[in-house]
Amino acid sequence: MFKIEKLIMENNLKNLLKNYKSALICSFMFGIILGSVPFIYKSRENFRIKKLIEEQRKIEIQDKEKKCKNDDSDYKKFMSLGFPKTAIEKFKICMEE
Repeated sequence: MFKIEKLIMENNLKNLLKNYKSALICSFMFGIILGSVPFIYKSRENFRIKKLIEEQRKIEIQDKEKKCKNDDSDYKKFMSLGFPKTAIEKFKICMEE
């Protein structure tokens, strides 16, 4: 008797899976998409933060270059005297500070 009930249950389950295959697939796909939304949001936020940090570093480097190449700097003095190698050395030292 248990075998017959078991066969009926398996047969019924197979029929249900055949009939509702597309619904199960759609539900599974919806679950995957819904579960990945927080990950996508966090990834976009991290990318935005990295981009802002990169832009800030570029601005800092540009400000430092302006400071090292202004009229009162050693770089400008040595360039006006005709010593480009020394001027580049002074510029590198200034940029490292």
